[in-house]
Amino acid sequence: MVHAIRRTLFLLTALVATSATGGSGEERLPPSSEGSFSIAVIPDTQAYRGRGAKATPLSLAPVTNAIFDAHTQWIVDNLDAQRIVFVSHVGDIVDRNEPEQWAVARQAMDRLHGRVPYAIALGNHDLKASGDAALFQKHFPAERFVGVPWYGGTPSAGLDARYGNNANSFQLFSAGGLDFVMLHLECNAPDPVLQWADKVLAEHASRRAIVASHMNLGPLAQPKKPDDYFAAPKGRMQWKKVHGAAGNTPQQMWDKCFRRHANVFLILSGDQSRTQALRQVSQNDAGRPVHEVLSDYMATTGSGDCWMRICRFLPAENRIDVFTIDSRTGQLCPGTKLVPQRDAHQFSLPYRMSGA
Repeated sequence: MVHAIRRTLFLLTALVATSATGGSGEERLPPSSEGSFSIAVIPDTQAYRGRGAKATPLSLAPVTNAIFDAHTQWIVDNLDAQRIVFVSHVGDIVDRNEPEQWAVARQAMDRLHGRVPYAIALGNHDLKASGDAALFQKHFPAERFVGVPWYGGTPSAGLDARYGNNANSFQLFSAGGLDFVMLHLECNAPDPVLQWADKVLAEHASRRAIVASHMNLGPLAQPKKPDDYFAAPKGRMQWKKVHGAAGNTPQQMWDKCFRRHANVFLILSGDQSRTQALRQVSQNDAGRPVHEVLSDYMATTGSGDCWMRICRFLPAENRIDVFTIDSRTGQLCPGTKLVPQRDAHQFSLPYRMSGA
């Protein structure tokens, strides 16, 4: 009954947003309400064009990324109106791990610097197969955040240099009277990184914890043929892409770290553009629900769409409303060719933030 009421309220909000467009049929992101706050989630931004890009291999033009630019510009333009308190990039920030693309990515993310807390969970495209994050560390080093009060830190003493210097990081922020710790972990994080993450989560057990890790939901088994990416059983993946034998699959990361911490309530991921949008609810070892949410809309970029996510927290209503918007137009995603169901892109997550 409660779930039905919440769903009705969410749909009514969307109807109000539709009517505000003059009946055009295009839903828009509704205004934020007093007491709410939002986390913006940037999915995989591999839509590079120009010299060296996968989409334009013969081009000699300068490297650009219009979708990445649109995402960060929209965020900056809507920081106050949408009460955005944090921005998370869930990885594959580049298409090819090359200096020209990293320079474009740095320019896009520079719009956020000094305006809102943000972080990046490195994807497989952002790393060499060995886990080498040198180009990321050159363009987004930990020293970039020296003196920034919300930046918690990165692995350092006693760990392989590949894992530190912001390749893995945590952030501390507060909003709506709630305190959060957020972890951004590289794709298939090895054991030493998970041991560091364990310590961070334990030291901040009184804070509500969110994890961003590039690879989490998708085909359960590593696809053997192209159709498996679309049609094979899906959930928390049991295969990996980087770090070789040292890397952990998403299932191993859950078992070795995330499930052990009662304060973890949300896991954000990208990586699977042929899944695009997927979510599930799991129980951690404390018996509490953990929402796992995937967004990766790279498969639709050829259509001109430019989807990103807004997670709006409503503490008084114990609910997180998740919107998928086109950052060029402000339109809410009504469905895609691959995932036509509207409620795969616009939905609510129950999460207790107030009351007994």
